[in-house]
Amino acid sequence: MPEDLSAQILRRKSFRSFRQEPLSQDLMDDLIDFLSELTPPAEDIDWNFDTLPYLDMVKLCMNEPGVKAPCYLLLRAERKRFSLQNCGYLGEMAALYLTSRNVATCWQGSVIIQQGNDFPGSLPFVTALALGMSDEEFRKDASEFDRKPYDSMVYNREEAYRPILEAARLAPSAFNRQPCVFVTDDRKRIHLYRRQKLFANPVKEFEQCVDSGVALAHLELGARAAGFEPKLERLRPEPRFKRGLAYQATVVLA
Repeated sequence: MPEDLSAQILRRKSFRSFRQEPLSQDLMDDLIDFLSELTPPAEDIDWNFDTLPYLDMVKLCMNEPGVKAPCYLLLRAERKRFSLQNCGYLGEMAALYLTSRNVATCWQGSVIIQQGNDFPGSLPFVTALALGMSDEEFRKDASEFDRKPYDSMVYNREEAYRPILEAARLAPSAFNRQPCVFVTDDRKRIHLYRRQKLFANPVKEFEQCVDSGVALAHLELGARAAGFEPKLERLRPEPRFKRGLAYQATVVLA
């Protein structure tokens, strides 16, 4: 982990307006260095990223980005199980890093880039993050969040882990659907699940897998802030908990 970003969880928000001015090359170089040093939860999945200005982004997209920003971070990964969660984790770490530099961000889950319209030889596009400077203010405290109650997202509640789980509860999600559920056990582990409907919508499933990676980033940072040296694992066989919950990953609190 290049640096502790847990303090940025309370400040980070999804910005809706950006100043149309380019970010400095020094900042972009720092972002590239930061991302290059990250280790995703599943290390066996090939991934990479691009940074593109608005006009170049529009040329690749089937549709306009949700917000117009001076720059976009594109996350890519090979088509493999857990690649979406990996990209959610990496993108949220980038968002929190940029927040520490007072750069505004907003996830762009609606962006679609068909491989035939993408750069030749590139890995499949997964998701994007808009970034730039904004006249909006960053959040000041947890009261500004619109999130589900703690008790509806956490099972087997262990009070000692509450600060960690509160950090995870504040994770953003597509359309603020908040699909993630957290289960603690008596072996110093926190298991991450996502709610899964009987008749799944493929687009929502895609988004919720990315959301799970975002929540995993918050879990890890919350655990580090609480004094643990967490390890991210994907247990086999997958631990089952309740019907309708799909296992995603586990944070082991070492």
